[in-house]
Amino acid sequence: MSLVRSLRIKIDTVDVGSLFALDDGRSYFRFDDAYAKMPAADRPVLSQAFEAENELATRRQLLDPALEETRGDGKGALPPFFENLLPEGRLRKQLVDMANLAPSDSLGLLSLCGSDLPGNVQAHQEQLSEAALGRLLTQGRDSYEMSLVQMPAPTSTSLSGVQPKVALVREAGGRYVMRSKYEGGHYIGKLPASDYPQMPEVEHTSLLLAAAAGVATCEHALLPLSDIAGQLDQEMRTDSTRFLLAHRFDRDANTHNGRLHAEDMAQVTSVSPHDKYSKALSYTDIGTILLARSVRGEDDLHEFLRRLTVNELLGNPDAHLKNFGFLYRTSRDAELSPAYDMVAYSAWLRFSGHGFKLAADVASRVITPKVVRAWANAWGLPEAILRRTISETVDAAMRKWKDVLKVAPLSDEHRTTIWQRTRETGMAASWIKRHG
Repeated sequence: MSLVRSLRIKIDTVDVGSLFALDDGRSYFRFDDAYAKMPAADRPVLSQAFEAENELATRRQLLDPALEETRGDGKGALPPFFENLLPEGRLRKQLVDMANLAPSDSLGLLSLCGSDLPGNVQAHQEQLSEAALGRLLTQGRDSYEMSLVQMPAPTSTSLSGVQPKVALVREAGGRYVMRSKYEGGHYIGKLPASDYPQMPEVEHTSLLLAAAAGVATCEHALLPLSDIAGQLDQEMRTDSTRFLLAHRFDRDANTHNGRLHAEDMAQVTSVSPHDKYSKALSYTDIGTILLARSVRGEDDLHEFLRRLTVNELLGNPDAHLKNFGFLYRTSRDAELSPAYDMVAYSAWLRFSGHGFKLAADVASRVITPKVVRAWANAWGLPEAILRRTISETVDAAMRKWKDVLKVAPLSDEHRTTIWQRTRETGMAASWIKRHG
């Protein structure tokens, strides 16, 4: 007999299904029949990964117990959608140590953070009868003993990504405190504890530069580290006195619980967070998903192109699957979420192009006419329209960025290096040749 732990998964107030793990490392998710059979207009989307081309196919997929996307890797990791809800690297280790969990216990970590996960998903401990669990797991052909070990209490906040960060809320007097449940605004504090000096200042400036070039960015500000330093239990770098404050666009919404659902492209494509730089996918695939699944369709595709252009100008090779995502303004309508995690790594590194494949069967790591042609063919759009979006973005950057950098809270070295390396990119060099 295997021991089993189970979590009840909800989106908003709607029961979606059961996520459970066996003690041999296997884990599964099963949708409730009631959720799968809800009228499409009433059924909130958990993930585009589970939505098919039509309602009949979607319902068949939700009821399929053998659906690949609902299985973990057999080694402790959860099915991709749920594994991508969890923090990575140092953040994961901190929470695992705090709750005295095994490093590979993803289900325990999800339970720990279950009331404050990204988006509008909740995961809470549930006790199922042996018969009910046997029916879920093997469709009535076997049974499993329920574990009597209680799951950790869900009292922490999960923030995906590897950069050190904390969840903050703003009290009435304007003070930011590390709580997850409060009626004030919800924020992420990104800390100066990376391998790159003055990371908060550089990321803040990068988002300002992106906005100047026409990108829709998340709300953010640079604040004194002293505002929250007394609440931190981790070692900070000494070369920065500020942290980046980013507003959570999945919180403080005009909804009954103040939340909006959100998911990243690793969840949409059912890719493990360890494979977020997947060689099997490219930016072409993300664009195709935006055209097919976003309610803003082509508008979001052009926004996506602006972000790719800015990343190349900034020298940001880190725009992987988890740096793009969907935000749901309603329970079913997905649109490209505001830009986040845009960083000018050119401040420290000499790197040309993108760290993620631009287009299938195109080796180039920078945006070239061949890349744009491949995008146009894949997306069924005129090449000239795509080129125009890219050109307009480059033009805005070259006309505005120098002035933004002049007043940016950067060291002179970073200011000079970012602008110099921007000018060295192929797109900027072509602009300079035309405009002087």
